[in-house]
Amino acid sequence: MKATRLQAYGGPDQFKLETIPDPVPGAGQVLIKVAATGLNPFEIKVRKGFMASMIPLKFPATLGIDVAGTVAAVGPGVTNLKVGDRVTGMLKVNGAGSNAEFTVAAADGLALIPASVDFVAAAALPVAGQTGWQAVNGSLQPKKGDRVLVTGALGTVGRTVVFALKQLGATPVAGVRAGREAEARKLGLETMVIGGPAPAAKFDGAVDTIGGEVAASLFSLVKDGGKVATIAGLPENHPKDGAVKAVSVFGKNNVADLSTLLAAVGRGDLVLPIAKRLPLSDIAEGHRLYEAGNVGGKIVFTA
Repeated sequence: MKATRLQAYGGPDQFKLETIPDPVPGAGQVLIKVAATGLNPFEIKVRKGFMASMIPLKFPATLGIDVAGTVAAVGPGVTNLKVGDRVTGMLKVNGAGSNAEFTVAAADGLALIPASVDFVAAAALPVAGQTGWQAVNGSLQPKKGDRVLVTGALGTVGRTVVFALKQLGATPVAGVRAGREAEARKLGLETMVIGGPAPAAKFDGAVDTIGGEVAASLFSLVKDGGKVATIAGLPENHPKDGAVKAVSVFGKNNVADLSTLLAAVGRGDLVLPIAKRLPLSDIAEGHRLYEAGNVGGKIVFTA
């Protein structure tokens, strides 16, 4: 099979398209013919070596966490999936990811893709969707009627956060850059310009998808006893007096969560923006585009 493999930690130039043997599913695994895979910020950090102490790679390594495709073979003991099933899920970062024509995955970690959802939309969901969903339902846990500030509300994680808040009866308020208020209002959202005047009333909680100074600024906007849940790491200068609790969010693969999100996509209730579609052979170009900034949505690689 063809696989775009990272030869060493560094820039996008370290990717190389190679021909390697097809993987073979072991016990409890399935072989997936990859149709699409999404690019996530975490993969940029992995490629650069920022995660090497926690997740060391053996080179050459195949990256790719999001996967959507068709079951091509099943390993021993697999009973929940069959050849031909359309599936999606979040893979482990182990150097045998989805930036290839085929990959293997644990059968019990995959969700079936509804007929109304295409592979590109499915590939955008595993990391971004589950991170946003779990930030709300697992970390923030708002009450019905709470007003929650969401930074980066127009991004892929942010839109899932907005969807999850509405499902619980909370009111999301989009924290956006100046000039993007109209875009957020088209989605029916209240808005607040990041770095602009503070609102008259504080929020019951906040979900941050940006990090850094933006995340640090949210603590003064949340009521005492509230939480700031951030997917981008806790800012070094965040208040530590406990009046507003800081929570770091790490999305985990959960088939029930993913199935809920897939159903919402199928109904049209959740739409994640796809900024760019590239062939699987153009992994390096996707990394370059992401690092250039202002992508405006998910980059998805397709077979």
